[in-house]
Amino acid sequence: MLTPDSLAGNPIQALFNVSALFQQPVGSSVTCRIDSLLPEDQSSLVTGSVNLTHTGRGIALTGEGEANVVMECTRCLRQFDARVHFKIEEQVHPDPRYAHRRGAEGFEEDGEVRIGPDNSLDLGEIIRQHIVLHLPMRPLCRADCPGIREIDLDG
Repeated sequence: MLTPDSLAGNPIQALFNVSALFQQPVGSSVTCRIDSLLPEDQSSLVTGSVNLTHTGRGIALTGEGEANVVMECTRCLRQFDARVHFKIEEQVHPDPRYAHRRGAEGFEEDGEVRIGPDNSLDLGEIIRQHIVLHLPMRPLCRADCPGIREIDLDG
């Protein structure tokens, strides 16, 4: 099960090789189920699908999914399981050091996920980022959670 703390690390492993897609004409696409990209021990953490489209300069990603996340209620402080729905809309480009191979000069944003020199794309990191973006700011175990109960220490 994912937790907000585990999402600060690298809990989702999903490398995808885009070399076959780069061999296809611009506009070609492939759709993958997220759980089939994950290792067997992680396949129950995230479900959904992602579509990868060859743009000529990189890959356009679109998709949506759900992740099982254990969160702490901000009212009663109990842990509860939540399904976090997320959407992905992303453009990824080759690493600038290797972009000349694809004719994709000029993409030099720091910190963004890139297509590596071996044409591998870390979809796990992209999925992780979108799960974090869709986590509730004030998670509640249920809408009518009464919060922490007072304890009468005198009685």
